[in-house]
Amino acid sequence: MDRQFKTRLWLPSILRLLLCFAWTCIPATATGEDVQQKPNIVLVYADDVDCETVFGTFPQQETESIRFTNLKAMAEQGTRFTNFHVTTPVCGPSRACLYTGQYAHRNQCRVNDPEFIRSIGFSGGYSTFDPDNEMALWMKQAGYQTAHVGKYLHSGFYPNKKNGDLWKNVIPPGWDKFHVALGGRYFGFPSYDKTENQFLQSAGNEYRTDWDVRQATKMIQGHSIDDGPLLLCWSPIAAHIPRQGESMVAERHQSLHCDAELPEFAKRVAAIPKNQVEEMQKVMAPTKQQQAQLQDIYKNRLRALEALDEGIGALRSELKKRNMLENTIFIFTSDHGFRYSQHRHYGKRLPYDRITRVPFLVTGPGVPKNRKCNQLLANIDIAPTLVELAGAQQPATCDGKPFSKLMLNPEAHAELGRDGILIENWGQAVSHTSIVSATYSSMRTQDHIYTEWATGGREYFDLQIDPEQLHNLYPDLTTPKQEMLSEKMRQLRTADSKPRLSGTRYARDKRCSRVCGSVKPVNFYGYVESDAGSANIEIEIRCRNSGEYWSANGWSSSPSRIPAELRQPEGLISQWNFWLNTRQYAESKSSDLSTRDVTMSVIATDLLGRETVAHDAVEFSMAFQDPDTTVDTMHYDRTDSGLLTVAGKAGDVEQVTKVFIGLQDAETGRYWDGDQWADKYIQHQAVVTQADMSSENALSEWSFATPLPAVTRLVVIARAYNDQMNHDQTPAIKYVLMNTLE
Repeated sequence: MDRQFKTRLWLPSILRLLLCFAWTCIPATATGEDVQQKPNIVLVYADDVDCETVFGTFPQQETESIRFTNLKAMAEQGTRFTNFHVTTPVCGPSRACLYTGQYAHRNQCRVNDPEFIRSIGFSGGYSTFDPDNEMALWMKQAGYQTAHVGKYLHSGFYPNKKNGDLWKNVIPPGWDKFHVALGGRYFGFPSYDKTENQFLQSAGNEYRTDWDVRQATKMIQGHSIDDGPLLLCWSPIAAHIPRQGESMVAERHQSLHCDAELPEFAKRVAAIPKNQVEEMQKVMAPTKQQQAQLQDIYKNRLRALEALDEGIGALRSELKKRNMLENTIFIFTSDHGFRYSQHRHYGKRLPYDRITRVPFLVTGPGVPKNRKCNQLLANIDIAPTLVELAGAQQPATCDGKPFSKLMLNPEAHAELGRDGILIENWGQAVSHTSIVSATYSSMRTQDHIYTEWATGGREYFDLQIDPEQLHNLYPDLTTPKQEMLSEKMRQLRTADSKPRLSGTRYARDKRCSRVCGSVKPVNFYGYVESDAGSANIEIEIRCRNSGEYWSANGWSSSPSRIPAELRQPEGLISQWNFWLNTRQYAESKSSDLSTRDVTMSVIATDLLGRETVAHDAVEFSMAFQDPDTTVDTMHYDRTDSGLLTVAGKAGDVEQVTKVFIGLQDAETGRYWDGDQWADKYIQHQAVVTQADMSSENALSEWSFATPLPAVTRLVVIARAYNDQMNHDQTPAIKYVLMNTLE
């Protein structure tokens, strides 16, 4: 920063301000003139906004390429942090990381919604977020008035909703003013106002971004210097894509960006990385129809950001009108980035630079104009930085590092002392109709990315020579280099605890009340997390009545543990799989083929020899004589006939004679009767053929076809009957994404 610039900006009062918040530690109880001299802070935290959409280029992030008026003005008047990342690239967990300054593995908010734990075994949403350990409380203790507008966490969060929803009477205590928009709609959305303790079912036809700006403007107008400095957090929903058929654009912007096109779209769709991991090989290239839809979505996202940009301008104008702007740190960033079919993938959640890297613009007293800083930073750094700006001590619970000195001097890289950050995710990523198992740990250094997928894949990219991550270098590394990367990533874990296990899942029926392996082994699976790295997973199955143990092919009074497969040995997060095979036992015609009620426990051991038994042991029935069904293949012809075809196998100790199929719309809960959707359960008889008529225990093949209207999510239920009319009491259930864009 040149001397002339310093002299022009640092008036005596501002100089005292900077000395207060950047280099000294004022007690959190400071009052009077010291408190009033602390900077106001406005944090705008957008949704799904990637660097390329804002800057028009990636990853350069030059001021002149910004396509939005007020964001461009911010860049001209402040500093761009061009290597800024989120540590869990999905909405709710990313916000939890920002508010707490902690990695998701520490704050426990791993996925968006509380109900996800039932399907993928991970907890998340407001149920795991601790509102007594977040940035707002720390800023209040430092003398700030705190205000929040817009989106807060994700789903499930409906404080004081009169119909008794899950989060009734749960209100974050750190926010003095808390007027939040709820749900995922841009129009007709519900809201909650803490001041009035009022839940409103609908905000009417007002565009959501405009509603947010109106609430935020009121908060600025109602702020007095006697209230102390102001922390205002605005979290707009733009440019998150709404559900199919819903609008995300204000009427005044409908005619904008009509000629906009995704840069080099055909090239990015066609590009396939060298040494691509198996996990990403499952992603199918978008069809021509899907590509056209992506172009439309791209235009609508640009239009939605026009309203956000106008909102930023309106807030800055209001601050200036009230003589507050010169003493305000104003920040713009996003909860994660987005990909438009790079590697054929569309969306978020994955450990790639376009998804984890987000815009970060800051203006304010002492912040250099039109400067760029490429220091590696993360969203977990925001909370400790704001606390430092407030003149208070960084909470010991934070994993992030304060970087307010970088705001004043973008060249002060050595101050941070950071070699890398941890990026992690749990669950699945949906890309068009492809589903990727997106549980992984990733280490992001200044110019490299190393990833261990929980399902076994490993990647290493050099971003200096390969910014689009098209050449996975991991197979070319020496064994010592591979081991060094894995160990270095483990060292980024900030806890040291025994292994942790997610809930156990069952591949064919997530309710898992009764299993029979007469067609093929039943796959149980889950995930293990270990700060030290995982050594092995063992399974113990015990009959609740007799106390006997299952020993892979029968029962024994001796304790027995059966090894499970660990996909990512020694990894921070690994998927384990266990195949329960009862077919051989059933075929032996043992004298005791009665159904047994069992308890299955999962035992994890880490590299230090520490053992953990899963707290949620699974209880189910092992049935040796029930028929068994699988759903193996599906095809849905959306564009022509709308014909759905499904097929699978069925087997039994006896002979399977019939298979019945039920089709349910997962969104409405209604069932398909062949012509229309109905409220009651309806089943259809499939065509059954015998694979081998000479075998008593022959497998049968079945198939079923029906015309089906457009549906977003479909549940297929297949149930087999044998010649004694016994049926499989846990039918095969398959959840299928039918829409083209999710």
